Formats: sequence, structure tokens, C-alpha cells
Amino acid sequence: MNNYETVKHGTADFPLEVHTIHQADGFSLYPHIHKEFELLVITEGSGKIFIDGKANELSAGDGVFINSGALHMGTGDGKESCSFYAIVFSAEMFGRFGNDLIMNKYVSPIINGKVIFPALFRSGTDWQKLILMSCEKISELYRERKPCFELRIKEQLLRIWSICTEHARKSGEPDRGLETVKKAIEFMQREYSSPLTLEEISAHVSMSREHFCRCFSAIMKMPPFEYLNLLRIDKGCCLLKETDLPISRIAELCGFNSFSYFSKKFKKTTGKTPAAYRRGNI
Repeated sequence: MNNYETVKHGTADFPLEVHTIHQADGFSLYPHIHKEFELLVITEGSGKIFIDGKANELSAGDGVFINSGALHMGTGDGKESCSFYAIVFSAEMFGRFGNDLIMNKYVSPIINGKVIFPALFRSGTDWQKLILMSCEKISELYRERKPCFELRIKEQLLRIWSICTEHARKSGEPDRGLETVKKAIEFMQREYSSPLTLEEISAHVSMSREHFCRCFSAIMKMPPFEYLNLLRIDKGCCLLKETDLPISRIAELCGFNSFSYFSKKFKKTTGKTPAAYRRGNI
């Protein structure tokens, strides 16, 4: 069963997509997990991205690598606009699992956490600058889509992977608190439309309610239900953009048993009412 974010990136035969995003109110990523790898580069403004609980300060021109299965979220100061692009791709861009030396030697150890890639790239370091240059080239190739762009994207992706491999390190002991929080988030991502309680979530990770809340808040910098509401609002945004369902039905599908509470939380999170958000995306 897939417990991760279910958005598909790219196509089955070329599983890579480049998302270009502008945020007028500053850098922001709601906490989430997905199976794909991600390379994210800030092009305007600044922000802070947390990857598996570790903070990385980003300015224009900086980038990060986000591993498959890594918990990540982003925050900004809310005062300056921010633009970034994210290259999201699956391991199948390199080959198929099984009898494949590249996958077995250079990709699987990253996915299973035995080898750790560097997370932060700045242009002031030569080898990191090369990675950022390849990221920019992938973004350009994806945007322009000239003949053979798929081959050239894969060429740049392999170059990035090779450089990261040269600067990788072996992993230490796993953080049990982080693994518990990931398990809870995967559960919430799967069951967000249900009327979840703290007791149900904490029981799923075999913790008392109080211990779980302390553990979750220490790593996520927010209580469990604040995260759950962010997740539900994000799902609501997708349904408002992609369907013509009544807003009251969307509220129900996102796990809110009160339309007024959904509207209140939605406006607090996005700055718009659900109806205004839908109008702006038609």
C-alpha cells in the first residue's frame, strides 16, 4: 500500500517533472513525503527547508537534494516573495530494479539510507556549482523541449548523481523519533479524510498520546493536528482547482465535518476563502 504523496510526476516512461513556483508571501512547503527524489533550487528570495528535521538556509542560487522517503517542509519570513523550481523524478530514470549494476550500486543504497548524499548546494563551492548548473540545464531543457531533450536531461541527471556519489557519506544509526513521525505522517496522508483522533494516530505508532505529541512537535515544530489541517487544506486546494465539486462536499472529502470550520481554516492558511481560491484558479 502506498502511504506517500500520490501526485504523479512525469509519465510512466519518463518519470521526471519540473515544477516552477512563485510564492508572493514567501517560501513555504507543507510537510510531506514522497517516493521520488527531488532537487529544489531557489531563484528569488530566501527560505528555510527542513529535511528529516535538519534545517537548511537557502538564498537565491542555492539548492537542496531531497531523498526518496525524506520528510521535508519549508518556511520563509513571509515578507518577501520567493521563486523556485523543483526537479522531481523517480529512481526509474536511472534504470530498473533487479539485475542492474547502476541501480544496485549507486541508487538503491541512497533509497535505503545506507549512503547519504549531501543535502545543500551553494555556488561558492566548485563541485556544488556544477550540480546547480546541471539543475538549471535540466529546467531549461524541460521548459524548451527541443529534439532529444529527454536524452540531454538524463545526461545532466547522471552528472549530478555522479558528483553527489563522489561526495556522499555512509549513514549512522537511524533516528527512531524521526522514523516514528514519518510513520505517523504516512498514516495521516492515507487517512486524512477520516475523522482521525490523536488517540488513533498515537496508537498507530505505538505511543501514548502525550509522548507522541511531544515527539511530533519536537521534530515538526508544530502539533500533530496543525499538520493534519495543513494536509487537509492542501488536498482541498487540489480539489478546488481540479474539480467542480460543491465546496461543502470538498470539505467533507478533506476530513472536515463542518463547512464553516473548513472555510475558516482555509482562509487562515491560504489568505482566501475557498470560493475566491477556486475563482482564481479557473
